[in-house]
Amino acid sequence: MVEDTDRKLSKRRYDLTVIVAEEMALANLREIFRHLQPEKHACVEFLICSGSDDSLLDAVPDSQNVRIIHAQSDSRIPLLWRDGIRAARADKVALTTAHCIPSQDWIKQLLACPLEGGQVAVGGAIENIENDTVIGRMIYLLRYVRYTRSRPSGRADDLAADNALYRKADILAHEDLLKAGFWEPSFHQRFLAEGKSMAFDNNLVVVHRNCYSAKQFIQQRYSHGVEFGMARAKTMSTPKRLTMIALSPLIPLVFTRKIIAAARRDKQFNLGLNRDMFWLLVFVLAWSMGETVGYVKRQASQS
Repeated sequence: MVEDTDRKLSKRRYDLTVIVAEEMALANLREIFRHLQPEKHACVEFLICSGSDDSLLDAVPDSQNVRIIHAQSDSRIPLLWRDGIRAARADKVALTTAHCIPSQDWIKQLLACPLEGGQVAVGGAIENIENDTVIGRMIYLLRYVRYTRSRPSGRADDLAADNALYRKADILAHEDLLKAGFWEPSFHQRFLAEGKSMAFDNNLVVVHRNCYSAKQFIQQRYSHGVEFGMARAKTMSTPKRLTMIALSPLIPLVFTRKIIAAARRDKQFNLGLNRDMFWLLVFVLAWSMGETVGYVKRQASQS
């Protein structure tokens, strides 16, 4: 009887799968589940993808619609998302990380989001926690300044997967990308090239609550930069890869200018930006070095 019950549960379908990638943010899990309330959403599956030990996951509720997906301890967020997407039992998957606290109505908003016809994704706003540390504010600026609630809802060419809903089938259709992890820029570019559309909804909200130390985030930025550079270089011809390597010293300048321009468009970021610029530049340099290494590695593998 127990085996029959387990078999039925393993085949159960859900209306939505929520995938929370946990990387160095165990401290937020209890608050995240206080907002998600899986016991009130039997039609939703909740997957926690983490490389942490079982003993550290006490904040994950024991519920039939909550599962832990174990990963290697060095797995980064895109790889955790990939594992969750493959394990999901619903046709729609909502992605986030344990560095983001969902709003009280987040699940309701997700269930109401239409994914029909050519629309393959809906992304939401990411706000920052009040009275954050300098490190937390600079991480937010670097990653999420383009996705505040001041951004109008409507069609979008870019979304943050840290708060986004996708059709699972559209992701699985690109296994050549997924095997390296769910790096959303590559998928978004592919979706748009196929003539599909995405939308931004500023009523779909999570709040960024950083748990990375400066050292951890520098390491994260570097490793993400390497993977991004390798993935991007994979689609380039040899002359273009060599050009990108030659132009790589300009990456920090271009990246920083984009961040500052976006911050200046949103007046809430004007105060303190210059004072905190040191850490922003450090994080940008870590990414830029990683991206350059990614180009070089890909070029070396083709030689």
